[in-house]
Amino acid sequence: MKVKSLIAGLVLLTQPVWVTPVAAEIYHYVDDRGRKVYVDRQSQIPPQFRSQTQRLKEESATLSTSERMRREQTLQRLDAQKGARGEVAAIEAEMASLEQRANVNGNSVQVPVTLRYLGKTKTVNLIVDTGASRTVLHQSAVRSLGAVGKPAGFAQVVGGARIPTSLIPVDGLSFGPVDQGKSELLVIEPTAAPGYDGLLGMDILSQLKYEIDMQRKVVIWHADRYRELARTKQELLAKAEE
Repeated sequence: MKVKSLIAGLVLLTQPVWVTPVAAEIYHYVDDRGRKVYVDRQSQIPPQFRSQTQRLKEESATLSTSERMRREQTLQRLDAQKGARGEVAAIEAEMASLEQRANVNGNSVQVPVTLRYLGKTKTVNLIVDTGASRTVLHQSAVRSLGAVGKPAGFAQVVGGARIPTSLIPVDGLSFGPVDQGKSELLVIEPTAAPGYDGLLGMDILSQLKYEIDMQRKVVIWHADRYRELARTKQELLAKAEE
């Protein structure tokens, strides 16, 4: 009896061992818009929808060909949605980098501009002014840089007064995503304190395509690129919802 039992045990050990296929779990819920949304992790379900979640447990070995295809399409759609979300996040980050917060007061739009001169930096608040042919700085705002200017004649200001001007070289000026590099800027000393440090004029603005969103109080620099990113984002979102 012992020998027979041992032989039977050996026979059992030599039989093929079949591994039960791992169950793939897919969850779906119906959102506020009545759409059925599929996810592959329960943690991806918003808390307000978890009470009506249906768990679909599928064993791949028992699925028909059509069921298998349908399951594969669902998983592929989930992967595509994940990829689209990652691309959208990257696009939104780039769009944010093209925006600059502005101080908006009526029709006046001021942006911070950083000047660089011989290792020193100075941030000034300039009005975005398409009516100014040149970028103008107030002497009091840049005095701490120690830049030596050269006489540049006179400028006529509102009221008809003529005031002396000078030109100072800077190693660079930057605002938002824009870096202009070396520039020569006009400097004046206004007769009264205007509440800002100068004007960002057309010598710089004409090189840029930009838009001002008065409601959000931001300047969008490189507006063409920004609009392109916005279109791509909408296309990805629409594709993810299909």
